[in-house]
Amino acid sequence: MTRYIRQLALPEISPAQQARLAAAHVAVVGAGGLGAAALPYLAAAGVGHITIYDYDTVCISNLHRQTIYQDAQEGQNKAEAAAAYCRALNPEIEVLAKPERFDRGAEGFDLILDGSDNFETKTLLNAVSIKSGVPLISASVNQWRGQIGVFAGFAAGAPCYHCLFPELPSDARNCNESGILGTSAGLSGMWQAHVALCFLLGLENVSVGQVLSFDFMNFRMQNLRVEKDASCPHCKDGQADWTAYKAENKMAALISLEELNTRDHIVVDVRADWEIEADPIKGARGEVIHMEITSVPSRYEELPKDKLLAFVCAGNVRSAQAAQYLEALGYENVCILDKFSI
Repeated sequence: MTRYIRQLALPEISPAQQARLAAAHVAVVGAGGLGAAALPYLAAAGVGHITIYDYDTVCISNLHRQTIYQDAQEGQNKAEAAAAYCRALNPEIEVLAKPERFDRGAEGFDLILDGSDNFETKTLLNAVSIKSGVPLISASVNQWRGQIGVFAGFAAGAPCYHCLFPELPSDARNCNESGILGTSAGLSGMWQAHVALCFLLGLENVSVGQVLSFDFMNFRMQNLRVEKDASCPHCKDGQADWTAYKAENKMAALISLEELNTRDHIVVDVRADWEIEADPIKGARGEVIHMEITSVPSRYEELPKDKLLAFVCAGNVRSAQAAQYLEALGYENVCILDKFSI
Protein backbone atom coordinates (compact mmCIF):
# COMPACT_ATOMS: atom_id res chain seq x y z
CA MET A 1 0.00 0.00 0.00
CA THR A 2 3.03 2.28 0.36
CA ARG A 3 3.21 2.60 -3.42
CA TYR A 4 -0.35 3.95 -3.59
CA ILE A 5 -0.48 5.85 -0.31
CA ARG A 6 -0.66 9.28 -1.95
CA GLN A 7 -3.69 8.43 -4.07
CA LEU A 8 -5.30 6.61 -1.13
CA ALA A 9 -4.97 9.86 0.81
CA LEU A 10 -7.67 11.28 -1.48
CA PRO A 11 -11.08 11.09 0.22
CA GLU A 12 -12.61 9.85 -3.05
CA ILE A 13 -10.37 6.75 -3.22
CA SER A 14 -10.72 3.94 -0.70
CA PRO A 15 -8.69 0.74 -0.21
CA ALA A 16 -11.61 -1.16 -1.72
CA GLN A 17 -11.34 0.94 -4.86
CA GLN A 18 -7.58 0.36 -4.94
CA ALA A 19 -8.32 -3.36 -4.77
CA ARG A 20 -10.69 -2.88 -7.69
CA LEU A 21 -7.83 -1.40 -9.72
CA ALA A 22 -5.62 -4.33 -8.75
CA ALA A 23 -8.24 -6.78 -10.02
CA ALA A 24 -8.91 -4.92 -13.28
CA HIS A 25 -7.74 -6.26 -16.64
CA VAL A 26 -7.28 -3.60 -19.30
CA ALA A 27 -6.44 -4.08 -22.97
CA VAL A 28 -4.36 -1.24 -24.42
CA VAL A 29 -4.37 -1.30 -28.20
CA GLY A 30 -1.50 0.79 -29.53
CA ALA A 31 1.71 1.68 -27.71
CA GLY A 32 2.51 4.75 -29.81
CA GLY A 33 2.05 8.40 -28.90
CA LEU A 34 -1.18 7.79 -26.94
CA GLY A 35 -0.35 4.44 -25.38
CA ALA A 36 3.19 5.45 -24.45
CA ALA A 37 1.74 8.32 -22.41
CA ALA A 38 -1.18 6.38 -20.89
CA LEU A 39 0.59 3.16 -19.94
CA PRO A 40 2.98 4.48 -17.26
CA TYR A 41 0.10 6.05 -15.34
CA LEU A 42 -2.09 2.95 -15.54
CA ALA A 43 0.80 0.83 -14.29
CA ALA A 44 1.87 3.27 -11.59
CA ALA A 45 -1.70 3.61 -10.27
CA GLY A 46 -1.88 -0.15 -9.74
CA VAL A 47 -4.05 -1.48 -12.58
CA GLY A 48 -3.30 -5.12 -11.90
CA HIS A 49 -3.47 -6.67 -15.35
CA ILE A 50 -2.51 -4.84 -18.54
CA THR A 51 -2.26 -6.42 -21.99
CA ILE A 52 -0.54 -4.32 -24.67
CA TYR A 53 -1.19 -4.89 -28.38
CA ASP A 54 1.14 -3.36 -30.97
CA TYR A 55 2.86 -5.01 -33.94
CA ASP A 56 4.98 -1.94 -34.82
CA THR A 57 8.58 -1.24 -33.83
CA VAL A 58 10.37 1.64 -32.12
CA CYS A 59 11.42 4.35 -34.58
CA ILE A 60 13.73 7.28 -33.87
CA SER A 61 11.44 9.78 -35.62
CA ASN A 62 8.66 8.93 -33.14
CA LEU A 63 10.63 9.36 -29.93
CA HIS A 64 9.66 13.01 -29.55
CA ARG A 65 6.20 11.78 -28.52
CA GLN A 66 6.83 8.14 -27.52
CA THR A 67 9.04 9.00 -24.59
CA ILE A 68 9.06 5.64 -22.79
CA TYR A 69 11.42 4.29 -25.48
CA GLN A 70 15.11 5.03 -26.05
CA ASP A 71 17.43 5.28 -29.04
CA ALA A 72 18.99 1.92 -28.22
CA GLN A 73 15.58 0.24 -28.61
CA GLU A 74 15.19 1.21 -32.27
CA GLY A 75 13.71 -1.73 -34.15
CA GLN A 76 12.34 -3.45 -31.05
CA ASN A 77 8.65 -4.29 -30.87
CA LYS A 78 6.76 -1.52 -29.06
CA ALA A 79 4.43 -3.82 -27.13
CA GLU A 80 7.36 -5.73 -25.68
CA ALA A 81 9.37 -2.59 -24.92
CA ALA A 82 6.35 -0.88 -23.31
CA ALA A 83 5.58 -3.97 -21.23
CA ALA A 84 9.16 -4.06 -19.95
CA TYR A 85 8.94 -0.37 -19.03
CA CYS A 86 5.71 -0.90 -17.09
CA ARG A 87 7.03 -3.97 -15.26
CA ALA A 88 10.11 -2.04 -14.17
CA LEU A 89 7.92 0.84 -13.02
CA ASN A 90 5.62 -1.39 -10.98
CA PRO A 91 6.74 -4.99 -10.35
CA GLU A 92 3.50 -5.66 -8.42
CA ILE A 93 1.32 -5.84 -11.55
CA GLU A 94 1.05 -8.24 -14.48
CA VAL A 95 1.83 -6.82 -17.93
CA LEU A 96 1.56 -8.93 -21.09
CA ALA A 97 2.97 -7.95 -24.49
CA LYS A 98 1.16 -8.97 -27.68
CA PRO A 99 3.37 -8.01 -30.67
CA GLU A 100 0.48 -8.38 -33.08
CA ARG A 101 -2.64 -6.70 -34.41
CA PHE A 102 -5.68 -6.84 -32.18
CA ASP A 103 -8.06 -9.16 -34.01
CA ARG A 104 -9.86 -11.02 -31.22
CA GLY A 105 -12.74 -10.60 -28.80
CA ALA A 106 -12.43 -8.79 -25.50
CA GLU A 107 -13.76 -11.47 -23.16
CA GLY A 108 -11.83 -11.38 -19.91
CA PHE A 109 -11.12 -7.66 -20.13
CA ASP A 110 -12.83 -5.01 -18.03
CA LEU A 111 -11.94 -2.11 -20.32
CA ILE A 112 -10.46 -1.47 -23.77
CA LEU A 113 -8.22 1.54 -24.35
CA ASP A 114 -7.99 2.51 -27.99
CA GLY A 115 -4.69 4.21 -28.74
CA SER A 116 -4.71 3.38 -32.44
CA ASP A 117 -3.97 5.87 -35.22
CA ASN A 118 -6.36 4.66 -37.93
CA PHE A 119 -10.13 4.42 -38.34
CA GLU A 120 -10.01 0.79 -39.46
CA THR A 121 -8.78 -0.26 -36.01
CA LYS A 122 -11.18 2.08 -34.23
CA THR A 123 -14.09 0.55 -36.12
CA LEU A 124 -12.84 -2.93 -35.21
CA LEU A 125 -12.50 -2.06 -31.52
CA ASN A 126 -15.97 -0.54 -31.49
CA ALA A 127 -17.37 -3.79 -32.93
CA VAL A 128 -15.41 -5.85 -30.39
CA SER A 129 -16.71 -3.67 -27.55
CA ILE A 130 -20.31 -4.16 -28.66
CA LYS A 131 -19.95 -7.91 -29.22
CA SER A 132 -18.03 -8.60 -26.02
CA GLY A 133 -19.92 -6.21 -23.74
CA VAL A 134 -16.73 -4.41 -22.67
CA PRO A 135 -16.59 -0.58 -22.39
CA LEU A 136 -14.30 1.25 -24.79
CA ILE A 137 -12.31 4.42 -24.12
CA SER A 138 -11.17 5.68 -27.49
CA ALA A 139 -8.62 8.45 -27.98
CA SER A 140 -7.28 10.23 -31.03
CA VAL A 141 -4.87 13.07 -31.71
CA ASN A 142 -4.10 15.02 -34.86
CA GLN A 143 -1.82 18.03 -35.07
CA TRP A 144 -3.02 20.31 -32.23
CA ARG A 145 -6.28 18.52 -31.42
CA GLY A 146 -7.11 15.58 -29.21
CA GLN A 147 -10.25 13.71 -28.25
CA ILE A 148 -11.25 11.04 -25.70
CA GLY A 149 -14.64 9.31 -25.59
CA VAL A 150 -16.23 6.64 -23.36
CA PHE A 151 -18.46 4.18 -25.27
CA ALA A 152 -20.59 1.12 -24.44
CA GLY A 153 -22.79 0.52 -27.49
CA PHE A 154 -23.77 -2.95 -26.25
CA ALA A 155 -26.06 -1.36 -23.65
CA ALA A 156 -29.46 0.21 -23.97
CA GLY A 157 -29.17 3.99 -23.99
CA ALA A 158 -25.37 3.95 -24.29
CA PRO A 159 -23.64 5.24 -27.45
CA CYS A 160 -20.96 3.50 -29.45
CA TYR A 161 -18.05 5.11 -31.32
CA HIS A 162 -20.11 5.39 -34.51
CA CYS A 163 -22.91 7.24 -32.75
CA LEU A 164 -20.34 10.03 -32.54
CA PHE A 165 -18.81 9.38 -35.97
CA PRO A 166 -21.48 7.84 -38.23
CA GLU A 167 -19.32 8.50 -41.28
CA LEU A 168 -15.55 8.21 -41.09
CA PRO A 169 -13.37 10.50 -43.21
CA SER A 170 -11.60 8.83 -46.09
CA ASP A 171 -8.83 11.42 -46.35
CA ALA A 172 -7.61 11.52 -42.74
CA ARG A 173 -3.83 11.72 -42.38
CA ASN A 174 -1.70 10.20 -39.65
CA CYS A 175 0.96 11.96 -37.58
CA ASN A 176 3.71 11.09 -40.06
CA GLU A 177 1.86 13.00 -42.77
CA SER A 178 0.24 15.88 -40.88
CA GLY A 179 2.84 16.48 -38.16
CA ILE A 180 2.41 16.71 -34.41
CA LEU A 181 4.03 18.26 -31.37
CA GLY A 182 4.92 15.54 -28.87
CA THR A 183 3.07 17.18 -26.01
CA SER A 184 -0.24 17.03 -27.91
CA ALA A 185 0.00 13.25 -28.03
CA GLY A 186 1.30 13.10 -24.48
CA LEU A 187 -1.50 15.21 -23.05
CA SER A 188 -4.14 13.21 -24.94
CA GLY A 189 -2.70 9.92 -23.69
CA MET A 190 -2.48 11.15 -20.11
CA TRP A 191 -6.09 12.32 -20.25
CA GLN A 192 -7.09 8.90 -21.60
CA ALA A 193 -5.34 7.25 -18.64
CA HIS A 194 -6.99 9.69 -16.23
CA VAL A 195 -10.44 8.95 -17.64
CA ALA A 196 -9.75 5.21 -17.52
CA LEU A 197 -8.63 5.32 -13.88
CA CYS A 198 -11.63 7.42 -12.81
CA PHE A 199 -13.91 5.01 -14.68
CA LEU A 200 -12.38 1.91 -13.08
CA LEU A 201 -12.49 3.53 -9.65
CA GLY A 202 -16.20 4.20 -10.11
CA LEU A 203 -15.93 7.96 -9.70
CA GLU A 204 -19.01 9.88 -10.78
CA ASN A 205 -17.08 12.40 -12.87
CA VAL A 206 -16.79 9.88 -15.75
CA SER A 207 -19.68 8.18 -17.49
CA VAL A 208 -20.53 6.44 -20.74
CA GLY A 209 -21.19 8.91 -23.56
CA GLN A 210 -18.74 11.48 -22.23
CA VAL A 211 -16.43 13.02 -24.84
CA LEU A 212 -13.55 15.37 -24.05
CA SER A 213 -12.28 17.55 -26.89
CA PHE A 214 -8.99 19.47 -26.71
CA ASP A 215 -7.49 22.32 -28.70
CA PHE A 216 -3.87 22.38 -27.54
CA MET A 217 -2.94 25.35 -29.70
CA ASN A 218 -5.50 27.66 -28.10
CA PHE A 219 -5.68 25.91 -24.71
CA ARG A 220 -9.35 25.04 -24.93
CA MET A 221 -11.23 22.01 -23.63
CA GLN A 222 -14.85 20.93 -24.07
CA ASN A 223 -16.70 18.30 -22.05
CA LEU A 224 -19.51 16.98 -24.24
CA ARG A 225 -22.13 14.25 -23.98
CA VAL A 226 -23.13 11.98 -26.85
CA GLU A 227 -26.47 10.17 -26.83
CA LYS A 228 -27.14 6.79 -28.38
CA ASP A 229 -28.26 7.07 -32.01
CA ALA A 230 -31.40 4.94 -32.27
CA SER A 231 -30.71 4.43 -35.98
CA CYS A 232 -27.01 3.55 -35.63
CA PRO A 233 -26.51 0.31 -37.59
CA HIS A 234 -23.64 -0.71 -35.33
CA CYS A 235 -25.31 -0.60 -31.91
CA LYS A 236 -29.05 0.01 -32.33
CA ASP A 237 -29.83 -3.49 -31.06
CA GLY A 238 -27.76 -3.13 -27.90
CA GLN A 239 -30.12 -3.90 -25.03
CA ALA A 240 -27.86 -5.13 -22.24
CA ASP A 241 -28.41 -3.69 -18.80
CA TRP A 242 -25.73 -1.11 -18.07
CA THR A 243 -24.69 -0.66 -14.47
CA ALA A 244 -21.94 1.93 -14.22
CA TYR A 245 -19.10 1.39 -11.79
CA LYS A 246 -19.99 3.00 -8.49
CA ALA A 247 -17.72 3.81 -5.60
CA GLU A 248 -18.62 1.94 -2.45
CA ASN A 249 -17.21 3.28 0.79
CA LYS A 250 -19.12 1.31 3.40
CA MET A 251 -17.23 1.02 6.67
CA ALA A 252 -16.88 -2.33 8.42
CA ALA A 253 -18.66 -2.77 11.74
CA LEU A 254 -17.16 -0.81 14.64
CA ILE A 255 -17.25 -2.84 17.87
CA SER A 256 -16.03 -2.33 21.42
CA LEU A 257 -13.36 -4.38 23.17
CA GLU A 258 -16.01 -5.75 25.54
CA GLU A 259 -18.11 -7.05 22.64
CA LEU A 260 -15.05 -8.35 20.79
CA ASN A 261 -14.01 -10.49 23.76
CA THR A 262 -17.27 -12.46 23.50
CA ARG A 263 -16.19 -13.81 20.11
CA ASP A 264 -13.29 -15.87 18.74
CA HIS A 265 -11.04 -13.25 17.19
CA ILE A 266 -7.61 -11.99 16.16
CA VAL A 267 -6.64 -8.36 16.72
CA VAL A 268 -4.68 -6.91 13.80
CA ASP A 269 -2.82 -3.81 14.95
CA VAL A 270 -1.99 -1.66 11.89
CA ARG A 271 -0.08 1.04 13.76
CA ALA A 272 3.65 1.76 13.45
CA ASP A 273 6.15 0.14 15.83
CA TRP A 274 6.69 3.28 17.85
CA GLU A 275 2.95 3.70 18.40
CA ILE A 276 2.60 0.16 19.70
CA GLU A 277 5.59 0.54 22.04
CA ALA A 278 4.08 3.70 23.50
CA ASP A 279 0.53 2.34 23.77
CA PRO A 280 0.22 -1.48 23.47
CA ILE A 281 -3.18 -3.15 23.14
CA LYS A 282 -4.32 -4.50 26.51
CA GLY A 283 -7.38 -6.49 27.46
CA ALA A 284 -7.95 -8.40 24.21
CA ARG A 285 -8.44 -12.14 24.81
CA GLY A 286 -7.47 -13.16 21.29
CA GLU A 287 -4.14 -13.22 19.50
CA VAL A 288 -2.67 -9.82 18.56
CA ILE A 289 -0.83 -9.52 15.23
CA HIS A 290 1.18 -6.46 14.24
CA MET A 291 0.74 -5.68 10.53
CA GLU A 292 1.50 -2.05 9.77
CA ILE A 293 -0.99 -0.54 7.33
CA THR A 294 1.56 -0.24 4.52
CA SER A 295 2.31 -3.97 4.67
CA VAL A 296 -1.29 -5.21 4.54
CA PRO A 297 -1.40 -5.70 0.73
CA SER A 298 1.71 -7.90 0.81
CA ARG A 299 0.88 -9.81 4.02
CA TYR A 300 -2.90 -10.18 4.07
CA GLU A 301 -2.69 -13.88 3.15
CA GLU A 302 -1.23 -14.49 6.61
CA LEU A 303 -4.66 -13.70 8.06
CA PRO A 304 -7.16 -16.58 8.38
CA LYS A 305 -10.71 -16.34 7.11
CA ASP A 306 -12.24 -18.55 9.79
CA LYS A 307 -11.74 -16.09 12.65
CA LEU A 308 -13.03 -12.59 13.21
CA LEU A 309 -10.31 -10.10 12.26
CA ALA A 310 -10.51 -6.96 14.37
CA PHE A 311 -8.36 -4.15 12.96
CA VAL A 312 -7.19 -1.42 15.29
CA CYS A 313 -5.19 1.80 15.05
CA ALA A 314 -4.91 5.05 16.99
CA GLY A 315 -8.12 6.65 15.77
CA ASN A 316 -10.17 4.11 13.74
CA VAL A 317 -9.07 5.55 10.39
CA ARG A 318 -6.24 3.27 9.24
CA SER A 319 -8.04 0.29 10.74
CA ALA A 320 -11.13 1.14 8.67
CA GLN A 321 -8.98 1.30 5.52
CA ALA A 322 -7.39 -2.07 6.25
CA ALA A 323 -10.74 -3.69 7.01
CA GLN A 324 -12.24 -2.34 3.82
CA TYR A 325 -9.27 -3.61 1.83
CA LEU A 326 -9.72 -7.14 3.23
CA GLU A 327 -13.45 -7.04 2.53
CA ALA A 328 -12.73 -6.12 -1.09
CA LEU A 329 -10.54 -9.23 -1.29
CA GLY A 330 -13.37 -11.47 -0.13
CA TYR A 331 -12.84 -11.58 3.65
CA GLU A 332 -16.21 -11.66 5.42
CA ASN A 333 -15.24 -11.87 9.12
CA VAL A 334 -13.85 -8.36 9.45
CA CYS A 335 -14.51 -5.56 11.91
CA ILE A 336 -12.91 -2.47 13.44
CA LEU A 337 -11.94 -2.52 17.09
CA ASP A 338 -12.97 0.85 18.49
CA LYS A 339 -9.70 2.19 19.94
CA PHE A 340 -11.66 4.54 22.18
CA SER A 341 -13.27 1.55 23.94
CA ILE A 342 -9.92 0.23 25.21
